[in-house]
Amino acid sequence: MSGAPLYFAYGSNLDAEQMKARCPTARPRAIARLAGHRLDFTHYSKRWSGGAADVLPAPGRAVWGLVYAMGPDDFARLDPFESGYRRVELALDCAGERLAATSYTVVEKGEFAPHAQYLEKMLRWGARWRLPGDYLAELTTIRLPTHPR
Repeated sequence: MSGAPLYFAYGSNLDAEQMKARCPTARPRAIARLAGHRLDFTHYSKRWSGGAADVLPAPGRAVWGLVYAMGPDDFARLDPFESGYRRVELALDCAGERLAATSYTVVEKGEFAPHAQYLEKMLRWGARWRLPGDYLAELTTIRLPTHPR
């Protein structure tokens, strides 16, 4: 990996077009696995009218995502989009290599079902990045709201 700061995306920022709009100098580098964690939706997003993704400690589980090499101002550009989150440093497995990357976790956690379009975006981009099929299949079992928007 390059000497640039690294960012681990596991939610809607898997979307390369969204990331390019938010962080124009960020570049996708590789898929990676965050061991000992699970994906959950603990932040209510007004933009999505539903839960937004978070990673929570969970022995024996893993979250897959994408590592971006960030440009000098990209984290400053990304922070405002991550309202309700704080930056965290994570240890990732990337093709047998251990990497340290920055990501975000929810500050005040709740329980929210994701909007169907949010989850569909994660699945579509996860498939484009070739995240493991069993992980994507697990995401399809996530409970959606019973009241469509």
